[in-house]
Formats: sequence, structure tokens, C-alpha cells
Amino acid sequence: MRIAFASTDGTWVDQHFGSARYFQIFDLKEEACEFVEARRTESYCRGNCEGGFEHLLKALNDCDAIFVVKIGQGAAAFMISHGKRVFEAYGPVKEISDRLLKEGLLEER
Repeated sequence: MRIAFASTDGTWVDQHFGSARYFQIFDLKEEACEFVEARRTESYCRGNCEGGFEHLLKALNDCDAIFVVKIGQGAAAFMISHGKRVFEAYGPVKEISDRLLKEGLLEER
């Protein structure tokens, strides 16, 4: 399973979905979470956003789940309607990914 964390530095989930400039991409495997790459995106949203999330869908097209500090209802609905799972979280990427592995929170659907 491929997951994305909205993170400027790769260590903390610290960005709002619509204004995220970086996503850290990881492959979540049975016993490990392996870093794949950092992806830079354009930050079009500056406050309330009504649409315009196609560029983020394209950037995250191969990701199954996306972790962000906040995501608006419209953005969440858009991503979910395109088969993405979205979660609000804040904290260290390693702690979040370790918990996902340990507790099996993202079992394949």
C-alpha cells in the first residue's frame, strides 16, 4: 500500500491538504514503511478552497491513503470519490507509520 504524508521536512505531518507543497511518499509493507520519494506540488489554496484539487489527485494518483493536518469537506469528498482514503493527523511520520503497521489500521480493502 502506498501512502502520502503532507510534510515539509519528511519527519512531521505538518501541512493542510489544499495548501500542501510537499508530500512524502512511502510504501507500507507487512513489516516496514519504506520511503519512496518526496513530491513537490503547487499550493493553489490560500484559505477556503472550492475545488481545484485535480493537480493533487494527479500528484497522488498512485497513493492509497493520504495523511494531512487538515482537509476540508469538499477536498475530502473529491479525493474519496476518486478512491483515495484521507486522514487528518499531526505528528511524526515515523510514529504514525509505526502505528499503522503495528495496529493494521490500513488493512487492504
